[in-house]
Amino acid sequence: MELTVENLSFQYNRSPEPNLEDINLQVGKGEVIGVLGVTGAGKTTFMRTLNGLIPQFFEGKISGKVLVQGLDTQAYRIQSLVRRVGFVFDDPETQIFGVNVKEDVAFGPCNFGLPKEEVLARVKKALKLVGLEDYEERATENLSGGEKQRLAIAGVLAMGSEILVLDEPTAALDPLGKEAVFQIVDLLKKQGMTVILVEHETEEMAARVDRVIILDRGRIVYSGETKEVFREVPLFNKYHLRPPEVAELGWRLYEERLISKDEIPVTEEEGVALLKRLLPPEASPSTVQTVKENKREDLEPRNNAQEGVIIEVKDLSFSYTKQQPVLKGINIQINQGDFLALVGQNGAGKTTFCKILTKLLAADTGVVTFRGKRLDEFSHLQLARHLGYVFQNPDHQIFSSSIQEELEFGLKNQGLDETERNERIRKVLDIVKLDKPLTTHPLNLGRGERQRLAVASILILEPEVLIIDEPTTGQDWQGTRNMMELISELNRQGHTILIITHDMRLVAEYCDRVVVLNNGKILADETPRQLFTKPELLREARLRPPQSSRIAHQLAERGVPQDILGVEELLTVVKTLINREGV
Repeated sequence: MELTVENLSFQYNRSPEPNLEDINLQVGKGEVIGVLGVTGAGKTTFMRTLNGLIPQFFEGKISGKVLVQGLDTQAYRIQSLVRRVGFVFDDPETQIFGVNVKEDVAFGPCNFGLPKEEVLARVKKALKLVGLEDYEERATENLSGGEKQRLAIAGVLAMGSEILVLDEPTAALDPLGKEAVFQIVDLLKKQGMTVILVEHETEEMAARVDRVIILDRGRIVYSGETKEVFREVPLFNKYHLRPPEVAELGWRLYEERLISKDEIPVTEEEGVALLKRLLPPEASPSTVQTVKENKREDLEPRNNAQEGVIIEVKDLSFSYTKQQPVLKGINIQINQGDFLALVGQNGAGKTTFCKILTKLLAADTGVVTFRGKRLDEFSHLQLARHLGYVFQNPDHQIFSSSIQEELEFGLKNQGLDETERNERIRKVLDIVKLDKPLTTHPLNLGRGERQRLAVASILILEPEVLIIDEPTTGQDWQGTRNMMELISELNRQGHTILIITHDMRLVAEYCDRVVVLNNGKILADETPRQLFTKPELLREARLRPPQSSRIAHQLAERGVPQDILGVEELLTVVKTLINREGV
């Protein structure tokens, strides 16, 4: 066995309870193992045991054994184990050391004292594997998020590791970056490399891993072959995980007794094949009309309570350097009550645009107005009362030593007295559902809790417009749902919402309007339903519609509408087509 885990338990020194309990696992050479679990389930802790980081670097009470190619990770130094197990973190910034790409990949092999010729050969081979073969002299600071993640993988591969551990490698990447990383996993699988993949992207995991384990509270609560695990949709619901949409659809068809449990698809290809078998070869015009009439929504936005323009942008341009313009002639109106998603690949200009709206950056040309008044007529303090901005990384925004100090900061700047401050703190913590002592240090909160604190610190100022940059990055499905429900409730209460996101499923479920940025320009501005009927435009912007929409696009000739939003709609359409045609 490449990897053997026997009765492993572990507890960090300052942890009040065990972080891992009685873990048993065997992994054969060339296997790709998927690891699922909510935030705090013990996934990262488990991964740290596989190369000796636990207990040699992260100390605590440990029992049981982890054997890597026969070597006990508690008996051999990390420097020896790293040749066998490579570890890629969710944030590539934490493991990139070199000034340029070649130097960074060479860092590991050089530390082994290898001859120069072998180091350079390893660098070349590793960069080719991850698709960065022409990047050797590129400065690492100028790489995109996806390129940095691929570079981190190359650095591990160059050390000759035969087992690769990927701990949520696509957490902060756009669809293009995610696809590139998963293509690397596919290539390594073909070459017979053993891979342990921790991910929240269940659709991608279902298509490429051999086995799946589910962790909950430090224990393996379920383990099985990929199809076996992914067909158990209630299991995903029980442990607050997001199943692939195609598996959700299959489970509903199984509940309707239209298919057997063994027929539940777990990949997009299987889903399309199943529906082609279930649906009639051609739907009659009357059936198609019935389907349209049964659709639960039309092409109009879900939010019709707009009360006029609140933000207007005219001819906006911006560049960090003259050679690389980021925004080029942006024109847009944001309406009162909008729930707007700003989407596009990394580097499209989304965050830059939002920083200009909040005066964190000044545009080169163009005019931005809030309720008809130019932004340069507002002080930063005045504008903060109207427009709130939540950063992608809450740690870039939180700076106080307690929850109370963090929430009071803006209120004190506004001159509010202690009574009013305490009342607002009470209300906002209730809204964001952050039930922690006010004396708690923010760094003692989990990632999802820190994100809620960041939202609360802006929301407490009662802004009319809330701009949130990637509100669900790095969160599990339960945390994602909680955050999006919170934002949705704020929108229902009258706040205008603008979110930056790469998750098209969230766009489909929550947003009324989508603005697509591509190469610094607005490529589209329409409803999610309208946008997802345009695969060519989405490909140009390097975006992927939700899985249910992608399946619908492949079933047009069977009478399936192309403007599907979500599993429920696709299920309704499929049932209607089957019943009307008597299949």
